[in-house]
Amino acid sequence: MKVIFYDTVTKLPLGNAVAKKTLKETVGQADVVTLHVPDLPSTRNLINKSVIKSFKPGGILINYARGEVVDLDALRAAILDKQISGAAIDVFPVEPEKNGDIFKTPLQQLPNVILTPHIGGSTEEAQLNIGEDVSAKLYQYLEMGVSIGSHTVPPLSLPPQEGTHRILHIHRNVPGVLSAINSQLSGHDINILAQYLKTNDEIGYVVLDVDKKLSASALSLLKEVDATIKVRLLY
Repeated sequence: MKVIFYDTVTKLPLGNAVAKKTLKETVGQADVVTLHVPDLPSTRNLINKSVIKSFKPGGILINYARGEVVDLDALRAAILDKQISGAAIDVFPVEPEKNGDIFKTPLQQLPNVILTPHIGGSTEEAQLNIGEDVSAKLYQYLEMGVSIGSHTVPPLSLPPQEGTHRILHIHRNVPGVLSAINSQLSGHDINILAQYLKTNDEIGYVVLDVDKKLSASALSLLKEVDATIKVRLLY
């Protein structure tokens, strides 16, 4: 198989894969187009009427990424016009929430279309892997303060520092919090040996490694910082 790909971020190709400069160039050369993107404002209707016109005649579309990335009405029209010879779709903009809910999509009753119910994560193997992954991430957060994979706390992954105590500080993402943290500690002669900060739209997450002898005082001082949500002495 000859593999070509397009990404908004420049990436080194693996194996025999060849990078293309644009999405339209990619779909114009591929016999089978597969999508591997998250659901973001920039990916909504990524495969739209304009892009579909650039597909190689008789091309096939496979989407098991996210339902919002394909304009299904435009895809339906392209299949009926025989510009696209077939499609396999596993995700939809609106999916049934429970058994018995009515499922509707513009792609029903079309030739050469496979519609599957997006339940791969419900298999026994997937549930086992998910349980192991969640347990590992929770353990890393409790033991190291690592928050990679969290949807509420900004992602941080950091190495341990010898001879220190680690404090986790979660706060509302407002101006001046990091400055207040540093001022509180420096004003009481508490030296910060290492510090890490990440924020999202609502939450700021600071990890501080301080001298073991001063960690109790630092913990009390950090609780007094405005906009603090939670402070925890990790180790």
